[in-house]
Order: sequence, then structure tokens, then C-alpha cells
Amino acid sequence: MKASILTFSQTGNTLKVGHSIIKGLIHQGIEAKQTRFLHKEKWDTTNADIIGVGCPCFENRPAECVTDFLKESAIDLRNKKAFVFITSGESPAKTLFHLAKSVEAIGADVIGGIQIRGAVTVPTMFGRFIGRPNDMDLDFAESFGKAIGQRLLKNIELPNVYTIDPKQGGVFYDTIGPYLTFLKKKITPLPECNFENCTQCGNCIYECPTKSIGIENAKITFTDSCIVCYRCWHVCPENAISIKFSPGEGFIERNLYSEKMAHKFGNLQKNEVFGENLYKDVLNRNIKLKYNRKEPTTEFVKQ
Repeated sequence: MKASILTFSQTGNTLKVGHSIIKGLIHQGIEAKQTRFLHKEKWDTTNADIIGVGCPCFENRPAECVTDFLKESAIDLRNKKAFVFITSGESPAKTLFHLAKSVEAIGADVIGGIQIRGAVTVPTMFGRFIGRPNDMDLDFAESFGKAIGQRLLKNIELPNVYTIDPKQGGVFYDTIGPYLTFLKKKITPLPECNFENCTQCGNCIYECPTKSIGIENAKITFTDSCIVCYRCWHVCPENAISIKFSPGEGFIERNLYSEKMAHKFGNLQKNEVFGENLYKDVLNRNIKLKYNRKEPTTEFVKQ
């Protein structure tokens, strides 16, 4: 049997989870392949017996570029089983449920899913949950892969821990999520390029999930399809891209997703290390993500 997984992962968190799920599937004798969302045109579901879709949580929802792709593509998953997985450095709310519904909308029977903590790299909230997903998280993902394999090969029901519960996640963050997305786009202008510093290395064009960046008259340009994910800002080696962050350098986000709010309305556990917000150092470029096209990472260096 074969599994085909599509994974959107800008900093490697969700990719790691996907790799661990694959380890579990292979352990059960299932051939599995993971395709990065950046190369979604190569995602082949034709001969797969089960489909996997994974992405991070953006403002308490699945990354919109993924759900838009599923909605607008001609992919037909009727008569196929599927699973979903997400990573989240903020409250995931009902992200797993929403991702499952997007996959079901193109015909698949979603049999289960998992959500796992991931390090936050949003510039205004950088530093939270450093080191996640950790070994325990990835072991959990591998166990999920094994359980999926047993479900396919032996018709063994998945443990309840992998059940997607529409009630899971509460209503607070689930309700404000869409409004935050709308506000973020309204109050955060498109990125701008300092052409004197730009070397046209192509990092930003390669990494843009919505293909919103191009070159026109030997200059980098941005279009309205930009989802303000900040990836181009992170990967520019010359700091040639600037973004006007939301008011107060993300004051709203930093308070809505504070440790206190995460305990009260989110899914933060008592034993979890929330981490220090390093946004000042990040915005001042004293801290910068390491960049590798083939192996995206949340590792960073201090300048």
C-alpha cells in the first residue's frame, strides 16, 4: 500500500512531524512519500491508498494557502482515506478540524489527525516553544503513523487520542481567528524591497508559498496575493526586505497569545515551557534564522 503526504512547512516543524509519521507507516510496511507544498505540482495522489495533509496553524486556522489550494485544485480524493496533522505555537483552536473539513470537501474520508507544538518564528512572537517539536512530540507522530498503518492493513480502529473532535479547542480563539487574519492583512502593508541591498539571490521568490514575489525590470515586486507570512523577510540574506509590522510591533498578537491567555483560553499544559519572547532582538536583526533551502529550520544565530 502507498501513502502520499502534502506538507506545508516553512521552518521545518511540520516537515519533521511528517517524516516521523512516515517512519511509522514504513514500520507497518506502507510505502510513503512526502511532498513539500512549495512543490505541490508534483504531489501525486493517483495511486495512493491514503492521503496525508499537514500544515502549521496561522491565526487559529490552517495556513490559508493550503486550504485555498485544496479548494481550487482539480484534485479528486473520492474513495480515498486521509489523515491530517498540524503544528502550532499558539492556540490551535479548531485548526485540526478545519483542515480535516477542507480535505473532506474534495472527497476524502478523514480517519484521524494529530496536533503538535512547534517553535514560533513569527517575528513579533519569536522565541516561544524553542526546541519543539521535541523527541517526545516526534515519537507521538511516529506512533500515529503506525496506528494509521494498522488501520489500513488490519482494520484496527484508531485510539481515541487520534480522533478529530469538532468540540476540541473551545470557541474563543476559533472565533477571533478569521478576524485576526483580516486585520493582519489590512494593517500590515505588503513587504518592500530595498533595491540597493538586493542581490536577486532568489530566496524570497523560492520560499513564497503564494508565488506573490517576482522580478520586474530587474527589481523584486510583491502582489496582493501575499498572505504576510514574513518568510521572505526571514530568508533575505541582505536584509533587503522590510515589513511594517502591526501596531506596537505586534502588541495585539503578543497580548492575545501571551502565556496567561494560553493557559486560560488555549491548550498550554502546566509542564510546557512557554519561552521568552525575543521579538525586540529579532526585529532589530540581532537574531536571525539560519537558512537552508533543502533543510528548513527554526535554528537561529545571534548577530
